[in-house]
Amino acid sequence: MKNFIKYISLACASIFALSACNDDEDIIKLDPSNFVAPKVETPASSTIELLEENAANTAMTFNWSAANYGTNTPPKYELQIDVKGDNFENHQVLTSTSTLTADVTVKELNLAVIALGLEPFKEGEIEYRIVSTVGTPGSQQLISNVNILKITPYPTDLSTNWGVVGSATPNGWDGPDVQFWKTDVTNVFVAYTDLKAGEIKFRQDNKWELDYGGSNGKLEKGGKNIAVDAGTYKITMDLTNLTYKLDNYSWGLVGDATANGWDGPDQKLSYDGTLDAWTITTTLKDGEFKFRLNNDWGTNFGGTSNAGELTDKDGTNIKIKAGKYKITANFNKKTYTVEAQ
Repeated sequence: MKNFIKYISLACASIFALSACNDDEDIIKLDPSNFVAPKVETPASSTIELLEENAANTAMTFNWSAANYGTNTPPKYELQIDVKGDNFENHQVLTSTSTLTADVTVKELNLAVIALGLEPFKEGEIEYRIVSTVGTPGSQQLISNVNILKITPYPTDLSTNWGVVGSATPNGWDGPDVQFWKTDVTNVFVAYTDLKAGEIKFRQDNKWELDYGGSNGKLEKGGKNIAVDAGTYKITMDLTNLTYKLDNYSWGLVGDATANGWDGPDQKLSYDGTLDAWTITTTLKDGEFKFRLNNDWGTNFGGTSNAGELTDKDGTNIKIKAGKYKITANFNKKTYTVEAQ
């Protein structure tokens, strides 16, 4: 009987040892002696003047060599920029990618350098680098060489002297008018607002010297009032082609951290044209949230393994503790921030 127990004990120990070996094989072992940091290519020109009329164009294509961790797991790369001499303590992330190149538009680069404190119409110096990781964001970082760019930005305020006025607007026919904002297309402006059932027109400088009305999507100088139903809208005005468009449009927070839970209706965000981003200041509960368009799951953004990064491809719920927060989201850059208030 003792021998039987002895054999059983040996068998269990062998099974445990084999299991432990199998577990070890599943762990990615990184050997620092194999590490090779990425290297950023020197640009053809280190001086860039950013122009608002070129906002949608590529300002610069950044290229770098692959990092090597001695494993088949592909690294993730962050393209970071900061003011020269700041040692990347307050850096902005231009992109997060698994590729070895990044096209950054004039608008994206301009917003980033303005956020770093560069003055419009004045040349300033920024540094940029690539930081790679493999696995989780807290894993081993490899940092590239640093290059310097001289950049002259333009003001980021997208405000215009055009607005929406009418009985359907929050301030009625007396104004002040709902702000129209610039887009990447010259003479095409957008406004985001809640409207009541009523009528609207578009005018310049909160005055009646120059106004547009119309019908069926066509604008006419001094034309008739445009009838609208109650709703939350994105209003697009094209002064080149003299057209207009009204789309139901609202970004909101949804989740068990919000007042209305996962069923909604969502807590609405407001557009801020000085940031080209959507913001909300609200009190949340312990829980999770995501961003979605028009109270519908057809378009929604969640988080990724990189803090502050959004994705519309199977994004994870964003966890948060109870408190009052200012939340800002940029759905073009796919980034967000959460600031305790």
